[in-house]
Amino acid sequence: MNLEEMEKKNAALEKRIQLAEEKQKSWESAQAAAIAAVGQQVPGSAGTQNSDEIRCLRYFGVGHVKHLLQINTCAPEYKHVPLELKFLVQNLKKSIDVARMVAQVVHGDQLDRGPVGGDNFNAAAVKSIGDSYYGKHVLAPKLKAFGTGVVGEGAEWVPTIVSSTFIEEFELERLVLEQFRQVPMPSSPFDVPIQNGVTQARRQVQSCDPADNLASNNFGTGKITLEAEKLVEFMCLPEELNEDSAPAILGLVRQEVTEAQLRAFENAILNGDTTGPHMDLDITGVVDARTAWKGLRKLALESAGAATHDHGDAAVILTGLRKMREQMGKFGVNESLLTWTVSPRVYNQMLSLPEVTTVEKFGPQATILRGALAALDGIPIIKSEFVRDDTNTTGVHTAVPAADIRSVCYLYNRSRFMWGVRRPIRVRAVTDPTPPGDRWLVASWWRGDFKGHAQSASEASVQLGYNIGV
Repeated sequence: MNLEEMEKKNAALEKRIQLAEEKQKSWESAQAAAIAAVGQQVPGSAGTQNSDEIRCLRYFGVGHVKHLLQINTCAPEYKHVPLELKFLVQNLKKSIDVARMVAQVVHGDQLDRGPVGGDNFNAAAVKSIGDSYYGKHVLAPKLKAFGTGVVGEGAEWVPTIVSSTFIEEFELERLVLEQFRQVPMPSSPFDVPIQNGVTQARRQVQSCDPADNLASNNFGTGKITLEAEKLVEFMCLPEELNEDSAPAILGLVRQEVTEAQLRAFENAILNGDTTGPHMDLDITGVVDARTAWKGLRKLALESAGAATHDHGDAAVILTGLRKMREQMGKFGVNESLLTWTVSPRVYNQMLSLPEVTTVEKFGPQATILRGALAALDGIPIIKSEFVRDDTNTTGVHTAVPAADIRSVCYLYNRSRFMWGVRRPIRVRAVTDPTPPGDRWLVASWWRGDFKGHAQSASEASVQLGYNIGV
């Protein structure tokens, strides 16, 4: 092929690329117009086309507020939605849920049917959800802001929609849980296929010898099996609730039993252990959420590879922290996939690292100027109250004197772990069937699992720093 022919082919190729780019831009413009049009099509809209409520509809790509109730705002496909809009939808769901419980507890509306916390329960269509004082003066204005204030587009659909969706929601406000990708579990157990290895291209030589021909070389495959565990929490309420106090009490209790689930998730991810007895002496009951799965600390401690680092009963130093990353090998190369998780006590030690305190060494991000440390070596740092400061010199909790307790810290590659969700958090108000009776239980349930790639001599994607002096 001569130079002229090559230039002609290049010109033709560039023309095709240009046409493809124009088609792509045209398609993106059409999509943007369709999304923008959603706000224009909302019936009875009470706000402007730029109100937060209308923005919610646009960002989530729905034309009516009733469809928002069927959306899990923390699902991966909605990562682009601003947090303030997610909180707005979550707050609406909470208000509907509280109004629903008020109608059941105070006004005697139909209760949910089926096994408590079971998969086959039937949520009742609570007809008077908007008839209480709370429903009229708190819930109704929120619904109206989303454009449901006219006849035929108002609260009459709420009982049906709520009974079919049951206000399922993830409220991922705890930072540890947010580090890991969510995998929906259509069944339990559920196998997630994974790739165990990669291949490299090989050199091919020109030879007639059959022995020189290249054989097929496939990458390795495997699976991670997620098995759903159920977590439950409940609080008791007296039957003698009056309508004035019920919404405030039910709203508070609902928030608490939901937050209890989030605390359990985080604690079990960091400190879980399924072996018996548990690695920590103070965890003895099988109902403790920390027995649901093996957490990051246990995975590091039982790894056959270099997954732990002894900090020598001293405060953390930069060389020790970097040693943890070094031991990760290829799993510690990309800092954008890594996360430090520490207790407030160890975080304060990190603030005092000489390498980050002064302007000449750490620049404008120096802790002497900012009073905080968001990242170390480009790796984000998150604090958790569930990182234990009461372990012994081997990284587990035992009956040791207070003078001998130590702290731990974690470094992990987020992409190598996941949490599966078989059932989102559900909150229900049910009557207490036990002999004391005459009271209500507000309870929450969740089913799922936490798991990751098996740790071994060839994979150390989680690191535990232990024997940190306090």
